[in-house]
Amino acid sequence: MNPVGPVIQGVYLIAVGIAFGVCGVITLQDPVYWEPVTGLDHAAVWTYSLALLLAGPALIILARQARAGRAATNLAWIMAGAAVLTAVANTIEDGFGQEGFGVLYIAGSLPFVFGQVVLAIMLGVGDRKAFALVPTLTFLGLVAFNSGGGILIGLTWAAFGLLVLVGRTTPTSMAEGLDDARLNHP
Repeated sequence: MNPVGPVIQGVYLIAVGIAFGVCGVITLQDPVYWEPVTGLDHAAVWTYSLALLLAGPALIILARQARAGRAATNLAWIMAGAAVLTAVANTIEDGFGQEGFGVLYIAGSLPFVFGQVVLAIMLGVGDRKAFALVPTLTFLGLVAFNSGGGILIGLTWAAFGLLVLVGRTTPTSMAEGLDDARLNHP
């Protein structure tokens, strides 16, 4: 039995999506992250840090929902730690103006970003390939972050959260969906 039920997981994942979506909308306004001055600049720093902080546990939920196996789950834990490190370093570096934390930001962001590709591959070769879409779209959103990629990431995680919330990520519900599709399309 899962210690955190699908309702809590689904709501949490939707919150991750909202955080990234809000950050993506703010990013379209061209805020200055590195030396925030305006309210928009500070909102950009804090929503970005919040989204990264929330992304850590979300990756673990993804691996568990996908029943990804030990290697992918271990990678998700490493990426989760990297996301938390990135969030904290970004908060201290840009939020409080301590430039020395840029090294820690890079140390966390590299495994978080490129881990998305590795996790997508690991999930893509498994039995439940659809779960690979989440890290794939997250990676694409991260690459295009300054062009509103946060919105793509937000929509991806919110959609995944909705699927978890309504129970459409369990193997039984997925099989039922396939059976329904076969009945409707001979």
